[in-house]
Amino acid sequence: MANNSVERDGLQAALANALRGSGRPSRQTLGKECKMSDEGKTIRAEQIFKKIVWRHTVSISHAMEQATTWSISGVAAIIGLFISNLDSVGTIVSSIGLRWFLISFTTSLIFGAISKQIGMALGKGLEVVEKMEGVLYSDQGQRLMSQMSTPPRELIKEIADPFFWPLSSYMRRSGFKGIEDYLSPDKRFVKLFCIQMVFVYLHGIAAAVGLIVIACSIVK
Repeated sequence: MANNSVERDGLQAALANALRGSGRPSRQTLGKECKMSDEGKTIRAEQIFKKIVWRHTVSISHAMEQATTWSISGVAAIIGLFISNLDSVGTIVSSIGLRWFLISFTTSLIFGAISKQIGMALGKGLEVVEKMEGVLYSDQGQRLMSQMSTPPRELIKEIADPFFWPLSSYMRRSGFKGIEDYLSPDKRFVKLFCIQMVFVYLHGIAAAVGLIVIACSIVK
């Protein structure tokens, strides 16, 4: 018991001296050390469940993208109508109100276009990933994977080489993240989905502001 106590006290003293000498490790360092990598491991049931939940949630993106298409068309038609009839509209709407109305609707149009582009990229990205997983998880895909002799990281570099910069750099980083975290593509899809939702809301808010402005600017 005495020896154990002495050894424990000695370890505590050594640890205290080491902390005083080198400083306490930062949270970032501890986070990197504690972060588990999925490289070379079999995908867990929890990861598959997360993948299913996230992909079903992100699938709403297609409906949002279709709705945004119709709202963009309506906003663009209203802008064109007002611009083509500025002389007539100017007699019933103040010039300041008309200016801010056009600014709001143009901003709404830009937000809607960005949202639609993100939705299209998200839909195609999901489609490509699901097709690749279908091929790789098949019997033929498993045989193909078993015959590969190139290390995964080196294979990712070779795949990214033909692409121009910065796309090649982006593909390498995404590939390396995919090796270390099997859910990396799905996490990226969720982030894009959140960004798409933000732009959809901004699109609607800007259009609503424009309508309020034009209604309040009607000359009595």
